[in-house]
Amino acid sequence: MEPMSKGSPDIEEVPKAPGAGCPECGEPWLRPTQLPGRLRCVFCLTRFEIVSQCPDCGTHQTIARMSTTEDMTCQTCTGSMLRPV
Repeated sequence: MEPMSKGSPDIEEVPKAPGAGCPECGEPWLRPTQLPGRLRCVFCLTRFEIVSQCPDCGTHQTIARMSTTEDMTCQTCTGSMLRPV
């Protein structure tokens, strides 16, 4: 049996979540497409667009460039700002 080198980890690292959660299936595989403001779930293949008016409460919000997943939730009711296309 070979001794473990100093650089090898004793415990396997848990992989990070690949992306934002899909509103349809809940899997963390939501990815941006080539069109701005459009996303697609790689798991269930549902397409979404980010909208300026919340589908749940109707509050209008400014669409910012999506740099984080916080841009995809309503600031008033914390509902999803994504609408299936």
